[in-house]
Amino acid sequence: MLAQSVTPFPVPSPRFIGAGTPMRDLVQAHRWEDTPLGAVADWPASLRTAVSIVLHSAHPMFLWWGEEMIQIYNDAYVPCFGVGKHPGALGQEGRRCWPEIWPIIGPQIEAVRAGREACWYADNLVPIWRNGRIEDVYWSYTYTPVFDERDRVGGVLVVCTETTAQVLAERRRHTLDLLARRLLGCHDEAEVRAAIGQAAVDNPGDLLEVTLLSGGEDVARPGADLLVIRAAELQLGADLALAFGLSPRLPLDGAYRQFLEQFTATVCATLSRLQSDRALAQAMAESEQLNNDLHLSSRIKDEFLAMLGHELRNPLAPIVTALKLMKLRNPDSDTAHEQEVIQRQVDHLVRLVDDLLDVSRIASGKVELRRETVPLADVLNKAIEMASPLLEQKQHRLLVDVPTVRWHGDPARLAQVVSNLLSNAARYTPAGGHVTLATRIKGGTVQIQVTDDGLGISPQLLPHIFDLFVQGNRQLDRAKGGLGIGLALVRNLVQMHGGEVSAYSAGEGRGSTFTLTLPDSVVADTAPPAPEPEPKAEPCGGTRVLVVDDNQDAADSLGELLGALGYRALVAYDPAHAIALATEGMPELAILDIGLPGMDGFELAGHLRRLPGGAALKLVALSGYGQENDKTRSRQAGFAAHLVKPINIADLQLSLS
Repeated sequence: MLAQSVTPFPVPSPRFIGAGTPMRDLVQAHRWEDTPLGAVADWPASLRTAVSIVLHSAHPMFLWWGEEMIQIYNDAYVPCFGVGKHPGALGQEGRRCWPEIWPIIGPQIEAVRAGREACWYADNLVPIWRNGRIEDVYWSYTYTPVFDERDRVGGVLVVCTETTAQVLAERRRHTLDLLARRLLGCHDEAEVRAAIGQAAVDNPGDLLEVTLLSGGEDVARPGADLLVIRAAELQLGADLALAFGLSPRLPLDGAYRQFLEQFTATVCATLSRLQSDRALAQAMAESEQLNNDLHLSSRIKDEFLAMLGHELRNPLAPIVTALKLMKLRNPDSDTAHEQEVIQRQVDHLVRLVDDLLDVSRIASGKVELRRETVPLADVLNKAIEMASPLLEQKQHRLLVDVPTVRWHGDPARLAQVVSNLLSNAARYTPAGGHVTLATRIKGGTVQIQVTDDGLGISPQLLPHIFDLFVQGNRQLDRAKGGLGIGLALVRNLVQMHGGEVSAYSAGEGRGSTFTLTLPDSVVADTAPPAPEPEPKAEPCGGTRVLVVDDNQDAADSLGELLGALGYRALVAYDPAHAIALATEGMPELAILDIGLPGMDGFELAGHLRRLPGGAALKLVALSGYGQENDKTRSRQAGFAAHLVKPINIADLQLSLS
């Protein structure tokens, strides 16, 4: 009988080890008989149970067994090794596998073996060798004793979780929070650099050093352990960069780089804020300086215009006074025509000065409307009266539609506005033309139109016709225009009344129409109050009047005019002479020029009042300055009246009465 070959049956794998995963297969294939643990078949039940728990767990687990601390671990633990220890660590003695951390874990293991009590460690730093270097690794783990058959600690079971990512994330978040708080209080780049340096001191684990590079500055020491992150890479648009000294115990992974980028972005945002703050502060300083310059320029302009008005009125005063004297002394003189020419031109000069000062006062907010309720017809008739000399001179035909309504506003200013428009119409309309003043009333709104058939307005000029110093074509006749401020004054005064003004013209040579709209200004018709009688000058009866003016022509002509009116005039050209005349005999009245040299009119008034009999002296101020604050100052100084050069004879008589 022939012998038959027998095929041996495969030895089944121990069920407590299992199969089908890399670590189970490695444990099955390992030559355990070459280790202090011996063959698997000889393992005691306690070891088998512990290994079964480790290899069948989905959580990272590690087992040390016996006096030599032979190692067995599961698939879930393998990633914790990194590169370098696995798979050589399987079956290896613990001390040989972990020399770099044995000073840390060795005492912990021995404490468990000796005390037979489990120990728990949370987020504990246990740096291990992996990936070719010592890395800072954080773990939460427990050491649990495993008892053998003789009721002794046969091994130590480790259930662990690596928490490096969480610990580093929290540490880096805290660093960024501290950095942001410090940077919030920084005022310049030096303080920013100090905050960066302190961040490196607070977190040496992530930041060995941090250097701020600005203006294209290069890295002082290039190397593999240095990372430069530029603001441009983060789309921050600044010429800035931060150079970071990298930790050799941490991998430069995505989380590490993201932290450094956030650090860079926080610093760059602060530097951008400081730059914006500096730019804003500089802009505000420049704006403040500009405002100061504008205020200074405005004040200088106002002072110049006031001085200009004063200087223009000074020579006008004796001219007007002399003209009035000529009319008083010889009303039927053969120079009557020449006197009328002089009167018209002087009136024109006075009007120009008044307009110039009005524009200045309105622009600086120094004009206040004196509103009252009056018949609108009275206001428009006053405007016509003011413009009539020019209308008559040009022989224009004026058509008027005057309503019988009562109007609330400043009658003097509205008359000024309408007379200005009428004068413009007369000035820019050829002789013998037509000018119309028409009104429309709709509810509480009054609309006033001034229309002419004169030179018209070009389309290019029309949008700017109400701007200051804008004038039409005056090449043919410069005498037609003024200073280019009349229409600007019209617009300002109308706007102060809450209204608006517009201009229309079909083109040059086709006339023009100006329309004023004044809303909510018509008052329900009621019986007007009885007009107060005009004050009349009482006979002077030879009253002595002291005239003091450093302009000798003005002083002499005013003295002569007073004499023609029946007063006894005493004329002085300086304060000393005036005091001497008053000392000889105190007059009843004194007309004092405010702008006297050496001692102004206010000081002279004080000296005169302190002389014997001076307490009863009536004082009248005379000045080329006619703004409201000038008149207020005169009243506060005790002057009974403030006359503006050139003097209106009716105002003069009223102030002396």
